[in-house]
Amino acid sequence: MLWYDHSIERRVAAQFHLIETATLGAGRGWRALDLAPLFGRWIAGHRHFNRLLRRPAELATLLSDFETAAADAIIAEARQATANHVVALTGIGSMFGLASVSRIVERSAADVPGRLLVAFPGRYERGAYSLLDARESWNYHAAPIPPQSYL
Repeated sequence: MLWYDHSIERRVAAQFHLIETATLGAGRGWRALDLAPLFGRWIAGHRHFNRLLRRPAELATLLSDFETAAADAIIAEARQATANHVVALTGIGSMFGLASVSRIVERSAADVPGRLLVAFPGRYERGAYSLLDARESWNYHAAPIPPQSYL
């Protein structure tokens, strides 16, 4: 988990290519997936899209389906990778209020043959991650990469 304060999201995004360059320079492969546009694509392609426009409250009943779609997108990207690859996820902040990042990561991590790198805008304290500094957090056994390591 590459965690950082959400206030520097644009700075991290602008410099993320440096992580890719370092990864490739270390002889590893690189696959990147931006999750930010995923919800828009998913909802626009949903068979009940027009009904959801008229009754947006019904969307809450479908969000677990979106979590599955997000995990499936990560797994599809991971299928293009080998054990020597890093699969990097960006756009995690776009999941806030729509999906559980912890469930998405837990559903997909085992299918990543190499390393999974999650660019995580939020907070890390005593082994627990909080997306966008939300009160809710989850314990995830990952190597935290603190902000001072990359900025």
